[in-house]
Amino acid sequence: MVRVRILGGGWYGCHIADRLIAEGYTVELHERSDRLFSGASGGNPARLHLGFHYPRSRLTRAASQEHYRAFMAAYGHLTRAVPVNLYCIASHDSLIDFGTYRQVLKGELEFVTVEKPSDFGLENVEGALLTGERHIVIDEARRWYEAGLGHHVRFRTEPEERDDFDCTIDCTFCARDATGIDRYEPCLTVLLEGPTDRAITIMDGPFPSVYPWDETQGLSSLTSASLTPFSKAVKTHEEARAVLASQTAASIRERSEAMVEQLARFYPAIRDEYRIAGHKLTIRAQPRSGSDARLVDIVQTAPKTLRIRAGKIDAILHAREMLREWLP
Repeated sequence: MVRVRILGGGWYGCHIADRLIAEGYTVELHERSDRLFSGASGGNPARLHLGFHYPRSRLTRAASQEHYRAFMAAYGHLTRAVPVNLYCIASHDSLIDFGTYRQVLKGELEFVTVEKPSDFGLENVEGALLTGERHIVIDEARRWYEAGLGHHVRFRTEPEERDDFDCTIDCTFCARDATGIDRYEPCLTVLLEGPTDRAITIMDGPFPSVYPWDETQGLSSLTSASLTPFSKAVKTHEEARAVLASQTAASIRERSEAMVEQLARFYPAIRDEYRIAGHKLTIRAQPRSGSDARLVDIVQTAPKTLRIRAGKIDAILHAREMLREWLP
């Protein structure tokens, strides 16, 4: 019987553990905290991408659509529709104009062109598309995996070297190995209390996005390409942790309010309809790539250790298939 240790109880670790258990492997999932989804998987916006976010990467758009179908077949019960889901091109400072954006997506994705963005309360946008993207409810996913993985999970377990497993799969988002990583971004996701029936994403550049997080709690996530990362110059995971540890309640509040004001330039109603209810601090590993690609990669970092660099959440099924090169 092949014994497999998986490090990290996020989306990738939980899915791979679940699949390997079902396939007959002996699996232990080691999580250093006291609950699943305690890191990036529980702190980043749980957007189920169809490709609208990646006009500069055809490969990522194609992968998004393939992975979306597979994810919905396996985990559709953990997702929710977003009644009003808007992708908007800013009037100024965008890396792409609205006509080009729409042309890139035409024939690949289904969308409705918004004739009057002002009807949705939008300002300072060149154009907008109404899309059918869904989002994933993180708390539901956490509970689902907690019930399904049960005794296979070992909480508060540090990822030390072990020789009693045939294979270790590192799903800690490159926390232990920086092969192929350009930088580590210590990040802030703001949780807003307010309407959860809408998503507004301003494209393509240093712009913000509000997205449903958990309808039962009345929460949405707010992120910003320019303000979510506290730094884009951090080279190690340890340094990224230090950056997060140095943040004070006041500095987090100040940055959160700046993100609200950034979105208010495009959606003024955010000031009145939402209030800051909390935040999530995470670290994301960015690959050495000049493109906008968000693809998964797997590298062997030791004779019995594989490391997965996560792409998007919906690529978890693809990651398991990639592992077949090492674990049939």
